[in-house]
Amino acid sequence: MSKLSQAVKNGKTKWSGLSGKKKLMVAAGVVVLLLVVSRVPGMLAEKEPPAPEFFFEEVARRTISSTLEGTGTVQPVNSYTVKALVTGDVLSAPFEEGDIIEAGKLLFQIDPDRAKNSYTQSQLSLQTAQEEAGKLNVTAPADGQIVKIHYEQGESINAGSLLIELQDRQNMLLKVPFLTTEASQLQPGQTAEVIMQSTGERFSGTITEISSVQQVGAGGTLTHEVSILVQNPGGLTEGVFATAEAGGFVCAGSGTFEYRHSENIMAEVNGDLAELYVKEGDIVSKGQSLLRISSTQVETNLRNAQLSLDNAQASLDEYTITSPIAGTVIEKKFEQGDTIDSNNSASEMAVIYDMSQLEFTMNIDELDIGKLQVGQKVQITCDALEGEQFEGYVSKISINGKSNNGVTTYPVTVKLDDYGNLLPGMNINATVMLQQAENVLTVPAGAVQRGNLVLVQGTESTVEPPAGQTTPEGYVWREVEIGANDDSYIEIISGLEEGDMIAVPANAMDSGGFGGPGGPGGEVVVTVG
Repeated sequence: MSKLSQAVKNGKTKWSGLSGKKKLMVAAGVVVLLLVVSRVPGMLAEKEPPAPEFFFEEVARRTISSTLEGTGTVQPVNSYTVKALVTGDVLSAPFEEGDIIEAGKLLFQIDPDRAKNSYTQSQLSLQTAQEEAGKLNVTAPADGQIVKIHYEQGESINAGSLLIELQDRQNMLLKVPFLTTEASQLQPGQTAEVIMQSTGERFSGTITEISSVQQVGAGGTLTHEVSILVQNPGGLTEGVFATAEAGGFVCAGSGTFEYRHSENIMAEVNGDLAELYVKEGDIVSKGQSLLRISSTQVETNLRNAQLSLDNAQASLDEYTITSPIAGTVIEKKFEQGDTIDSNNSASEMAVIYDMSQLEFTMNIDELDIGKLQVGQKVQITCDALEGEQFEGYVSKISINGKSNNGVTTYPVTVKLDDYGNLLPGMNINATVMLQQAENVLTVPAGAVQRGNLVLVQGTESTVEPPAGQTTPEGYVWREVEIGANDDSYIEIISGLEEGDMIAVPANAMDSGGFGGPGGPGGEVVVTVG
């Protein structure tokens, strides 16, 4: 018996020895095996199609827009919370919530009695200090000549010390008696003639004063003293005797010359002689500065008095509260007759919003902040005002970035001049127009390779193909000049024309796809090989 016949016989023997349940299990297994084996040829025959190497699309005109989006909450550009700095009763509060007010308008007048007394006292203290400081600058009390200076620059001076002797030697004064009946006919300003008793020399003078006091002269005669001013011809000194004639009358007795002014100038404060402006023999005029005394104490007192007055004035001003900005009154918390306590945390009196402009701040990622510039336009919408759109502009780009979880953002401020129905506190969505080019030639972003190379249908090219880059049949590489771009397309300034067919490498789709395989209106090309 052959081996095959023996195997069949053995198989039959084993099959006949199986139970009915085991026979069913073996049969099912055979069926499954046959099904798998029957599908193998078909499975082996199926092959996945190769991925496309290029997509084709025509050069077309489009509008390219590049934007950046953010969110924020609008607030007034300027707002002010009025707070009480003093305690007292509100005498007046001439405004109401909702009023539009100008900067400087009176908001609250608080009873200032407490501050007025302090201010008046400070005024008096300053006046006293100024008077004392005025004594540091010593001036001439009259016209005259410096006869003697008793201190040198740098020396210490005590109050009451004699500083300078001053005499008016250019003008001499002669006082002589005239009979009462004759003196009554004379008057100040009238010319008189003076006669030197020792030499008989005569020269002219002017009556300056006629005494109202009657005196008894020699022999019981009644006289009045007449003062005559004489310009010193050069040789007159004090004590020289002379007589006078005036109005046709002769004086009733002689008199002696004296200097018109003879002053001893005294120090009125303690200090040091800081500056000396004159020297002995100088002729000076009334009010002319002669010297300056320095006194630390006097100067300190003056500064302190001025500071005290300034503080008192500032305290007094705090009782009159005006608006520091022009705007709209949002809240008014105190009325006339209320009492304000500046020590109480509830001393906020009013809130004012400057509604001439609104603004908001949005946080921009560090990867995008370099794309923004001050002045860029911003399109704004608000969920609370459906259908309304507003326009603002970037007013400030802060470099004070904040990091969170490894990401840094920078606050960008946007202002709105025309904000319509937007109200402070509303949440908005903002779109910043980074760049826009309308009706320009465009190609898909992935079509531009190596910075400025594009595959275009044609036969002639002066550009070497990029290394390792496949070139489809009927296409050549061409150098182009590019402009604006967005996420999908790039503007072509030169190098291509509208309608040109270009090839986009499939492996460049991830870097700038254009609406799916083939792009809008494009053609998918499958290369079989």
